[in-house]
Amino acid sequence: MADAPHSFDRAINLTSVDVAPGRARYDGEITADYQNKIGPFGGVGAALLAQGMQQSVGEGPELISITADFLTGMTEDPIEVSAICHRVGKSTEFWAASIKQGDAPSPALRATGVFSKRRDTLEWTEGEMPDAPPPQDCERFQPPRTWGERIEIRPALNTDFFNSDSTRNALWVRFAKDRPLDPIGLVCLADTPTPRVFFTAKRFVPLSTVSMSVYLHASAEDYSNVGADYVFIDAYAGRGGGGFYDQHARIWSRSGKLLATTQQMVWYKAEK
Repeated sequence: MADAPHSFDRAINLTSVDVAPGRARYDGEITADYQNKIGPFGGVGAALLAQGMQQSVGEGPELISITADFLTGMTEDPIEVSAICHRVGKSTEFWAASIKQGDAPSPALRATGVFSKRRDTLEWTEGEMPDAPPPQDCERFQPPRTWGERIEIRPALNTDFFNSDSTRNALWVRFAKDRPLDPIGLVCLADTPTPRVFFTAKRFVPLSTVSMSVYLHASAEDYSNVGADYVFIDAYAGRGGGGFYDQHARIWSRSGKLLATTQQMVWYKAEK
């Protein structure tokens, strides 16, 4: 008997409705497994957009980067994912995708993505993965939403965000129930760091990610080597003010390979 699909694969499952060269439309469902305070966890929303573009691209080109904008919260209603190709070059393809629900006049989420076939070229990495306790020595932190049950988070550095003089911290993350890492999963996990404003406000405050970019560096060999193991996310904020702050993070394999870099702009509400 075949194993049941992982909860994350169920959450990003899309059914083809209308597919033609350079464009596609899919139907999907919002599952209860990755719900946040309002709608699904943002990482899953970005992953749905990435999945829609990846299915449209087909075999060969890999996701190199994605920028997702969160226009409004999603409901539990079915979704429609549309993808369109803006240009196919010699080595890169440029796509856009959006998610709509019901009769809403505008998308709930939108994204642009770049796809390419990786080549054997000069390679380097600036900086090194920080020293940190291994995940088995770090206590699990579980956000009080269903997505926190499906994604295992173990803070490793600067773990007490209510008593910190810096927004920089690090955590070990992986999908619960042993799901192997791939580009779509990496996009999702990029949204797991604790909101940076908590470190400065010393309390929970209302917030919402408005835009997230993920730049994927991992090769097929890197994904294979990680398997279902933890990845290490080192995150910090550059500046907050005027109701918005940025977040920057690097995602490493346990062996010290840089898998992705990611940035966010986040809206927040906190008095001085």
